[in-house]
Order: sequence, then structure tokens, then C-alpha cells
Amino acid sequence: MKIYFKSFGCRTNQIEIESIVENLVSAGFVVSENDWDVFLINSCSVTARAENEEISFIKKIASKNPDARIVITGCMASLFAERIKKISKNIEIFKNDEKEKIPSALSGRDIPTNYFSINGFYSKTRAFVKLQDGCNLKCSYCIVPFARSSISSKPFDTAVDEIKRLVDNGYKEIVLSGTRLGAYDSGGKKLNELLRMLSSLKGDFRVRLSSLEPMEINEELVDICSNSERFCNYFHIPLQSGSDKILSLMRRPYNRSFYSERIELIRKRMKNPGLYSDIIVGFPSESDDDFNNSMDFISSLGLSGLHVFTYSKRPYTASESMPELDERIKKERSKKAHMLDKKLRDDYKKSLIGEVVISLSLKHKDGKTIFLGSNFVEIVVDEVFETNIICPVIINNLSDGILYGKRVI
Repeated sequence: MKIYFKSFGCRTNQIEIESIVENLVSAGFVVSENDWDVFLINSCSVTARAENEEISFIKKIASKNPDARIVITGCMASLFAERIKKISKNIEIFKNDEKEKIPSALSGRDIPTNYFSINGFYSKTRAFVKLQDGCNLKCSYCIVPFARSSISSKPFDTAVDEIKRLVDNGYKEIVLSGTRLGAYDSGGKKLNELLRMLSSLKGDFRVRLSSLEPMEINEELVDICSNSERFCNYFHIPLQSGSDKILSLMRRPYNRSFYSERIELIRKRMKNPGLYSDIIVGFPSESDDDFNNSMDFISSLGLSGLHVFTYSKRPYTASESMPELDERIKKERSKKAHMLDKKLRDDYKKSLIGEVVISLSLKHKDGKTIFLGSNFVEIVVDEVFETNIICPVIINNLSDGILYGKRVI
């Protein structure tokens, strides 16, 4: 049986589909990009735009191979199954709380997924590990808690064994992921305890943390990460708005002052870390002053880069009933936020010139090697080196937004 797959949205989705496909391959399935009997899709519902892209993609897949089975899981499948089923009679839906059954359902065998553990990552140099699922924050704009409401964590020993196995299989960077990673709790063993365990493991590998909420970053966590070369000097910390008024309307459990304290805490412990964030522009009732104050606050933090999202109304959320801003205003603010993102990224990259950054060789392009720094910047080295090695790279210059450097041998 031939299968191909695609995942939309977050890292958690990507890990889940990798685990499902890995289990199916072990049961005799063959991954085939152009000739498949089953197409597996892990869907996202975080924005209306994401949903529309997925609907278009599903229609394309259904028309390309009308006789193939199309199996769809994920957040959109959990929330809007009937909308998806209308596309084709061959579509099968597995909601988030059913997706662990997919390998058994497709293979006809009893295949436990073991909380979506993996042995490898298809066509990737880095391996992503799902530690946690679900969110109960109920931010006023976010649909995710309605699709992933149940909080759960991978058993501690299972997580450690999986990471050891991935390291033994040659992966040099392990990315710890979850819907809300900082909420990891396995029988009372929380994220900090897992990080301490990982810092003591032997092997030539590094660990990167995916997104962490501001209130889940504490002194102990930062000390663990800063006192061991095992961890990347990188944090992704969603802000969403730099206006206290808008943060309150968003039901985010912190304010500007608390967020800036977290950034300062990290900078006290780490030298020039990569600090990235998410922001949402155009939230209902966001005034010009709210937006400008938000941009000024973000500029003052000197972050390394932003992921900019334009607010879109989502069903079931508290903000659904709030009057939306004019689309023109939202587009203008998005443009300004993206301009700020570019400036932040350029400024951060300029600050790295002359620095030595521990980096992982990812791939080759045009006779060059692309490295990923511990701080999440890409560095182009004008030589061909073996991929999947960790080594120091000195950054020499910045040109058109691209950092260039030389491997230190």
C-alpha cells in the first residue's frame, strides 16, 4: 500500500503525522509522493486563512486521484468535519482524540502509537519530539483549546528513551515540542526536571525548546539552559500584543512588565540569545495608540524577530462577538509589523558579526553549506561540508539579509 502525507500548522502536527507514517511503514506501507493509495493530512484551524488553504489542497488531492482514500485528522477535522466531508465521498475523518487509532485502522493491525514517539524524521536533519498536548488557557482569540482541550504529557521515561534513541540514530538537534510545552507534567515530573535529565545525557547533540508561554519561563529553567552547552541559546516566547489593554482583552495571563522581566532574565544568563515572538495585529478595539505602543514596546525589547499574524475571527472564541476592525487598517498594521520584524532580524544579525556561533550543518546549496546557529540564525558558508555536524562558525558579514561565515576548524 502506498501512502503520502502533508501536515499543516504547528510542530505538534508535524510530529504526529511523522509518527503515524513511521508506524504505517513498519506495517508494510511505502511512502510515495506521486503515486499513492492513501493520502494522510493533519489539519490546522488556527486561522481562517489556514483553513481555506487546506480546503483548496484537499480539493486538489481529491481531483488528482478520485479513487484514493483521503484520511484527515487534526484541529480542522475535529471542529469542522462536515465541511470537509462534503469535498469527497472518499474522505475519512479522525478527530484529535482518535488520531492514535489511524495506524491500526489503515493497516488492519493493532499498532500502538506510544504517544506519537518517533525513531526518525522524514527528510529532516533535526528531530522533533512531542512531549505535551492540549491547552486550557482559553485566550479570547484562540480556537486551539476547543480542538485540543485535553491536557496530557508523554511519560517521563518514554520521553527520555525516545530522545536517546534519536541521538543513537544520528540526530544532532532535538526540538522539544508541545501545544503548550511549558505545561509538561508527567506524574509530577515537570519540564525543568526533564531538562536536567537531558543535560546529563552523553552524546554529541543539542536540545532546542519550541515555543514557551511567558509565565512558564522561570529562573530555574533559564539557569538549567544557560549552565549547560546542551541547550540552544534560543527562546520563542509569544507576546501577542505590547498593549496591556489588548492583552487583557485577549485574556493573556501577563502584562508588558512581566514579559519584559522574562526577556531581561534570559539576557542576564545568556550572551546575545536568539529571542523571537508572536504578535497579533488588528485585534478588535485595537486603537492606533494601542498598536503604536505595541510596536514601540517590541522595539524597546530588541527581539531577534517576530512571527506576525493578522487577527481573524474564529468560531467558538470569546472575541468572535467583538466588532472587527476594517480590513484596510489590519493590512496597514500587518505591513508595519512585518517592517519591524525585518529591522529586528537585521539588527540582530548585525550584532552577530565577528561572533563565533555553535551551528549545525543542515544542507547544501549551490556549492555552499547552510548552517543553523544555536540562536536560530542561518549562516551560509562558502564550502561544502558534511551535513549533520555541530561545529563553531564565525560570522563574517551580512548581505541582503543573509549571514555569511566560515567554519572554525
